[in-house]
Formats: sequence, C-alpha cells, structure tokens
Amino acid sequence: MIAMATSNQEQEGGLAERLSEFSHERLVEEVISAWDEINESSRVNAVLRQRIASLEADVANASSSPERGGSAEMEELVRVAEGKVLQLQRSLENERARRKEAEERGGGSRIDGLLEENARLLKAEEENLMLILDMEAQIARLVALLEDG
Repeated sequence: MIAMATSNQEQEGGLAERLSEFSHERLVEEVISAWDEINESSRVNAVLRQRIASLEADVANASSSPERGGSAEMEELVRVAEGKVLQLQRSLENERARRKEAEERGGGSRIDGLLEENARLLKAEEENLMLILDMEAQIARLVALLEDG
C-alpha cells in the first residue's frame, strides 16, 4: 500500500510538472472541453437508461397481456437497446483513453491536426476562388459573343 501511494504521488508530481508548462487559458479550455464531453456523454447515458426503463416497462406490460407476439418484439427491442448502450459505453471508454493519451503527449496532436485542417481548407478555398474567377471570365466571353452574334 505504501509503494502504491508513493508511485501515485510521483505520478501526481509528474502531472503537476507537465501541467505547469501550459498556460492557464489553455488549461481552462481543455477542462471546459472535457467537461462538455462528459456532460454530453452523461446526457446520452441518461437518455439510454430512460429508453431501457421504458422498454422494460413495455416488456413487463406485454408479458402480463395475452398477446405474446408483442412480448417477443419488446424483448428484441430491449436486446438491441442494451447492445447500443454497450457500444456507446465502449465508445466513451475509447474516447477517454484517446484523450488521456493525447493529454500525456501534451495535446499537441490536436492542435497540429487543427492547423493541418485549416491549411487544407485555405488551399481548397483558394482553388475554388480561382475556379470561380475563371468561370466568370468565360461567362463574360460568352455574353460578349452572344451580343456580337
């Protein structure tokens, strides 16, 4: 137990050291971003739990009624809903692991990715602008030909 506490303190010290390298504004932005994602995931989980509860209530009501075909249908819906819940939980765990890994690497990959995306979009914008200018020149030539002809 003491060895675990020591390694935990060392990890916290290393984390504090890494976090001190970032600006306060950057840390606030990252915390807000993570908070928003956790809130969204919690909201999705709450909605799914409500759906499951509703489906379970429907199954309970259907099993008490003489109509058995509806019960099998409800059971299938519950299985599908449970599968979706598991899929979303795995997705949430994967995203948390990805974010933790990105945080440990300094979060630079996210910024690098955004910078690359920005450069790609600027290049596409420039190409589209050139295409529009070329098309406008061709339209002007065609109008002139139509007016002369």
